[in-house]
Amino acid sequence: MPLPLAHALVGGSAVAALYPASRSSQWKPLLVGAFLGIAPDFDYALNVLRIAGGGWHHGFTHSIAFAFVLGLITVAVMREWRLRSVIAFCAAAVSHTLLDYLITESYGVALWWPFTDHRYKLRLPNPIDYTWNDASLWEAGCGLLKITLVEFMIFAPVFLVVVSLRRVARKRFQST
Repeated sequence: MPLPLAHALVGGSAVAALYPASRSSQWKPLLVGAFLGIAPDFDYALNVLRIAGGGWHHGFTHSIAFAFVLGLITVAVMREWRLRSVIAFCAAAVSHTLLDYLITESYGVALWWPFTDHRYKLRLPNPIDYTWNDASLWEAGCGLLKITLVEFMIFAPVFLVVVSLRRVARKRFQST
């Protein structure tokens, strides 16, 4: 059950790796990628509002089809009708689904919705311990902080390497 930090870093990494490096505004697409990496978890609002009885988390918003639609909507809003932009933003959105598929502790994600509601998950050992003590607010906060730091130590270096490689590619593109 990755936290928003991991999803944001992976979504931003996807955009950094795939978005055209020649574009003048460099941080806006990365921030949009980070947002897209988190966006499928807004299904929590459906649970809080008790729409249709709840149970929405890891449902249709965690599908490949939803990620594709979300990527296309983003391209339309940003007016970036280029194939690489479509691929980058769809990849940022689907990164959430795939990360949850890889390390979720729930019943899984509705990977192939709308074709099936079956939930899928890879049953490998989770590299991050997502349990925390909720005996007190302090202990719960410390547990969440620890998990966040572990995610940061894992996913921030990946993000920084991809951004650095992107910067090198952009400099090469500008020098030619």
